[in-house]
Amino acid sequence: MAKIAVLFADGFEESESLTIVDILRRAGMESLVVGVTGKEVMGAHDINVQADVQLSEVSVDEMDMVVVPGGYVGVDALMYSQDALQFISDMNEAGKFVTAICAGPRVLDRAGVLDGKRYTCYPGQEEKIKEGLFEEAIVLRDGNLITSRGPATCYAFAYALVDALGGDSLAVKNKMVYFNAFNEASSHLEESPDHVDVPEKAAKVAVLMKEGYEEGETFSIVDIMRRLGAECTTFYFDETPWVRGMHGMMIQADEKFGDKIEEYDAVVLPGGRPGGPNLIADQDLMAMLKRWDKTPGKILSALCFGTRALAAAGVIEGKHMTGYTGYDQFLTGAIFETKVAVADQNLVSSQGPATGYPFAFKLAEALGYDTRIVRSRLMYDYAGGILG
Repeated sequence: MAKIAVLFADGFEESESLTIVDILRRAGMESLVVGVTGKEVMGAHDINVQADVQLSEVSVDEMDMVVVPGGYVGVDALMYSQDALQFISDMNEAGKFVTAICAGPRVLDRAGVLDGKRYTCYPGQEEKIKEGLFEEAIVLRDGNLITSRGPATCYAFAYALVDALGGDSLAVKNKMVYFNAFNEASSHLEESPDHVDVPEKAAKVAVLMKEGYEEGETFSIVDIMRRLGAECTTFYFDETPWVRGMHGMMIQADEKFGDKIEEYDAVVLPGGRPGGPNLIADQDLMAMLKRWDKTPGKILSALCFGTRALAAAGVIEGKHMTGYTGYDQFLTGAIFETKVAVADQNLVSSQGPATGYPFAFKLAEALGYDTRIVRSRLMYDYAGGILG
């Protein structure tokens, strides 16, 4: 089994980092969340993750690959960590895979592994890199070096890592319905507007975290909502705010599910097993969804298995919606569509693990946000992102 060290430092980009770990684990690989700045690592958008191990516990001999995520603060922390730089250099000297995304190639440059190598990175970061040969590409491989450009290219990047390690990325893509959300053949650079109007009052979005939730899709949604300026809060249900996801990641939720959720404008039900079934089994949640369905101004939203929780609550009758492949048989009473994301009346729905981005954009638009600037910064259009 391939073994990968994904380096997490305070300020890391959550949506890309957690998605990479998620995809590698789906492919059956041992992908470790390696804490560089501590056992608990806080992301750029205030998502707190518990590392599996700290860097001092990781041996180059045991690893097949190192991954350096983006995030400007996280990248700076890695660039000034002599232990991280030495580990990356040693991995390169040993002929192991050295990989990075977004601003991460700056760390590789500081570690001295880009000399004579072709690489790509987030737009403008190449101006801060002294060595290497920059090329524009969604993902670029040169020998043992694999690089990519930005948060929304993390899917293509992670699949390339799977292939490099001898895995079957196509099988993972199909299970994640990647091709429903991305078409790399139609990728293009979208010019970002200078200014967009935002709601006078920040929308309040509640994201529910039951044991076994889908980590990648859940936190891409939280990440995007917070980038837009929404007040996005994650809710836990058991005694501890540390909730284990479907792929074993331990991530800290913000608030305990209870009366406070009534202050929110929208609720998000992610997928995952047993996360989705655990949502359905919660009678207080089912009652809340029924109540919200009758409350003007409240938005019910879900993707993947979460759409089945909406069906179990009886709030989908006569509404247009979508869901995971084959879910039309479970979403009875709704008008099922095969689009990647659908908004109708008070309901927003999407399909599966790789559709967290278009789902978040569709929900944001329903809440009155213009998503163009954030889509551009995330490089979603460049990655071939599909919106409808």
